[in-house]
Amino acid sequence: MAVSGRRRSDDDRTVRFETAEKDFEVEVERTLNKWCVSVYKLPERNVLAQDFFPERWKALARAQDFLRLLNQRKGREEDEEDETGDD
Repeated sequence: MAVSGRRRSDDDRTVRFETAEKDFEVEVERTLNKWCVSVYKLPERNVLAQDFFPERWKALARAQDFLRLLNQRKGREEDEEDETGDD
């Protein structure tokens, strides 16, 4: 089986993830020969964090890490409110 030297078309596309509450967005895109992971606060799309990686799979892994942390944030805020409300 011959392997083509061409890159798959979906390897260059921008990938976006939203948090469960849809208040943050994490985006992976190709920029300046590197992969950029950006975290935006919605709806204004203010940039909260950016990180650059030489390989796409590393950028996607970091984007999923950001997404997981942002989704956990809501649960922690509720736990802290419950603890302070008991006083």
